[in-house]
Amino acid sequence: MRWREAKKRRDQKPKEETPPIKYGRFWARVFAVIMDNFLLLAPITILTGVIFGYDALKHPETNHVAGNFQMVVYLIVTVLFWKYTGQTPGKKAFGLKVVDAKTFETPPTWKLAIRFVSYFLSMVSLVGFFIPLFREDRRALHDLIAGTAVIEVSE
Repeated sequence: MRWREAKKRRDQKPKEETPPIKYGRFWARVFAVIMDNFLLLAPITILTGVIFGYDALKHPETNHVAGNFQMVVYLIVTVLFWKYTGQTPGKKAFGLKVVDAKTFETPPTWKLAIRFVSYFLSMVSLVGFFIPLFREDRRALHDLIAGTAVIEVSE
């Protein structure tokens, strides 16, 4: 009996302890989005103005192409940042990373695109941005829709 128990213990590998997941703090996420607007959206807006002219930015109701161009470029840039680094510049500055909510790995591109588009739903409802204040996992509406989470990383 003892030999079998000893052999069983010897064959079992020690469990690797994973550090607990720390979800991104609400205010860190807010300031990261504000920083991203300055670091990503401002240059894209300037580029849009250079390509389509100042009038396209001044009177967006007359030229929808400029506004659509701006949003599509912002979507592409943001999703590429999330895909290859898990972080936009603002999230990196605050030590945050976008991950899949179940696996905590890099989410597929389609989930990241859904997350970006869902930002607008959170923005329109306003409630979507404040949901993390009431959830243990601090996921906002756009995270719930896309199946993503924002976690703290130490790098």
